[in-house]
Amino acid sequence: MRVYLVFLLFLAIGFNQDNRLIDRWHTYEEIQAQLEEWDQQFGDNPNPSPGYPGSGIIYHLEEIGRSNSADLPFWGVRLSYNADVKEDEPRILILGQCHAEEIYGVEISMQLIYMFLNPQQYIGTYYSHMKTLLQTSEIWIIPTYNPEGLQVVHGFELDGNWLQDEAYRKNRTDINFNGLFDFSVGVGNDTDGVDLNRNYDFNWFLGEGLWQVDGGCGSYYANYDYYRGPAAFSESEIRAIRDFATDQNFLLSIAYHSSRSGCVSEKIVYPWEWAEGKQSPDFPVISQLGEDIAHLIPDEEDSGYYLAIPGVSRRGNAHDWLYTQTGCIQYLIETGSANLQPTDESLITDTINRNLRGAFHLMNRAIGNAGQGDEDPLGADDYQIKGIVTDSETGDPVTAIITIPQMDGPMLEPRTTDEFGRFRRLLYPGTFQINVDARGYESQSHSVTSSSSVTNVLDVSLVSKPQYEYSIEILTPELYNGVIFITYQDEIGIVDTISTVDNNVTILLPQNSYEVSVWGTDDIYPKHITLILESDVSTQVELKWAGVLFFETFEDMSGWTVVDGFWNVQMGSLLSQNSLIYPNSDQSLIESDPFSLNENSDLELVLDFQYEFEWGNDTGFVNLSTEIFNYHVNRTLQNWENHREYIPIGNISGDMCQLSVGMSTDSNIGYRGLHIDTMSLWYEPLSECPVADLNRDGLSDILDIVSLIDGILINSFTNYQLCTSDVTGEGSVNILDIVYIIMVILQP
Repeated sequence: MRVYLVFLLFLAIGFNQDNRLIDRWHTYEEIQAQLEEWDQQFGDNPNPSPGYPGSGIIYHLEEIGRSNSADLPFWGVRLSYNADVKEDEPRILILGQCHAEEIYGVEISMQLIYMFLNPQQYIGTYYSHMKTLLQTSEIWIIPTYNPEGLQVVHGFELDGNWLQDEAYRKNRTDINFNGLFDFSVGVGNDTDGVDLNRNYDFNWFLGEGLWQVDGGCGSYYANYDYYRGPAAFSESEIRAIRDFATDQNFLLSIAYHSSRSGCVSEKIVYPWEWAEGKQSPDFPVISQLGEDIAHLIPDEEDSGYYLAIPGVSRRGNAHDWLYTQTGCIQYLIETGSANLQPTDESLITDTINRNLRGAFHLMNRAIGNAGQGDEDPLGADDYQIKGIVTDSETGDPVTAIITIPQMDGPMLEPRTTDEFGRFRRLLYPGTFQINVDARGYESQSHSVTSSSSVTNVLDVSLVSKPQYEYSIEILTPELYNGVIFITYQDEIGIVDTISTVDNNVTILLPQNSYEVSVWGTDDIYPKHITLILESDVSTQVELKWAGVLFFETFEDMSGWTVVDGFWNVQMGSLLSQNSLIYPNSDQSLIESDPFSLNENSDLELVLDFQYEFEWGNDTGFVNLSTEIFNYHVNRTLQNWENHREYIPIGNISGDMCQLSVGMSTDSNIGYRGLHIDTMSLWYEPLSECPVADLNRDGLSDILDIVSLIDGILINSFTNYQLCTSDVTGEGSVNILDIVYIIMVILQP
């Protein structure tokens, strides 16, 4: 393989040296030189143009990040009045280029910067919009965040060799770790590189794996070109965009792409409609703006306009990640036709100019600028709400969660105010409930009716709650010297966890209701407390070693009966299906041998697992049932990190208990389902140490001891204390005691 790749490399050298793109297209080096030249001219100029009186500095150049393999810097430009200062204004993000060969976006973004810096050339066309936008918003433009790929497309010299592939798509990450840049001239088959628009963590796992063959579009195939990377955010370019977008709180964005296959040319893709009825929570806002942008961009043949469509794929895309994680609505615009690198300069200029219309409409939507009346198609309806949340006593900005129930969903991260206390949300025609929540403050709810001509302003002054001390004295078993964990969750869902080795803990908390859990490492039985904090509270919590009624490590499935589905065991874990994602059908399995319960004892279901379901539509469950009682534990969201959960069951009635595991799904959209490493049912003993009775016959005997040894040696029950005997006199039974007991029992 190495010889083959090197051969292709020399083919690339010979083939492309006389086949460079025309000079009209910006190379990476030309982008750098131009941005730096503009920085010299405008970066410290408080009077950049008579077209912007009193503007202050309008151009701020900033390094956004560096590339993953070659450590090439890439930059963003902030265009605004007083651009050298981050201000309380709506922010717009333009991403010029992600995929290397899709270079139209570089030209559109560079043209936008040029226009804003030279307003006198656009009197009578864009000038009034540019002036209003710079006065009232911050526009960030990143011409490229794939500098490595852009160099390959234009050609560059490496170690004395000329490398070029005009069809290259990815960055240059060394995927096979051979120290070479392995690529094949032409579409696809490039062994190295990661597709940067598959590397975001939202639905990342559904992207294409390493060296995966492309399914094709008609006669077009691009094998290996869509590789998602070895992990979400594995690429430094994407980590830089992630951190930048999280910091800036963008309201709207465009990411420019082009379709070399032609299959999605001249389309505008937005979040999302993954299946019928499975739309993004802000879909009425997002889809309408997408349509408005599309109808402003004529197609290349001048036979119609771009087509706006909701995204149907789930594969680590930027626009889905930005929307769910930051609240920014991004439109992926597939610019131009399949002729994505034309040599006709007039066609390039025409494509850029046609796309500028859509860009200005989006920017005007962000600020609610209607333009110059009904005859100005670049203007946009308002339908927006904004406000500042402050402390009623100090006037300081408050970090608050802003929820609009009509446009909320379980896959969305909470929409919070920024460092100015500011929130902004785009609306559609109608009346909306606005909920404002912040820890330590009284919650508020307001009703607003949106307007096409006026931005709704809702400034909120929150009243702080009094704070009280919650003191906990924690009693631990005699020989326990591990860490103690305390988790507390308030009424608005904010969860905090502290760890301590101190048995006396005091937490200062605002007045509220809390669910508090206290537990330790290994096999300490957890305690759960419902706390109504209306004054200083002191409480004592006694932790004990847990008694174990049931413990399953899923070494095999011998103790389970599959009722429905494709349950299987792999490497000591129970998986809900053999394939990557679960089928859209209900499935379950049941524990084969019911076990007896301890009377008068609370129970705790302990799961070491991870789960991933379609939010709110599909459910994974564990069911505990007796002849007179049924307890159902549901999970309907996603936590695909292996973790432990303690689930209080209480004191259930009945003599014998049986466990079952299952999933309930609707008719479409699957995820990775259930992955359970261990499942156990604990009880709280009356004394400090439980008497082991793992075979549930009422007596601790040789079978119990063997089970305990199995637990100690295989299942990591390292701190479990068997208190039936203490031969060595060390305060609790240890392995020497167990060996002695076995020897005594086995004597003839």
